[in-house]
Amino acid sequence: MSGMQKPAASGICPFCGVATPVPHETQEACIAALHSEIGRMRGILATLRPAGVTRPTEDPENSAAASVRLALD
Repeated sequence: MSGMQKPAASGICPFCGVATPVPHETQEACIAALHSEIGRMRGILATLRPAGVTRPTEDPENSAAASVRLALD
């Protein structure tokens, strides 16, 4: 039985690596936990913005709503 994995004591499933109080008993449970973790990470990543990037400030002179005067000669 040396090829069998021992249950993780740290709260991480030894089969899929997802944090859980006890290891998942089936492959389907691991797959479901992985899908849940993917959804959770996508939600976190969707809220992140790059560091050091600020929103452009509205410059009235460069705004699309600024009036333009054309002179034809």
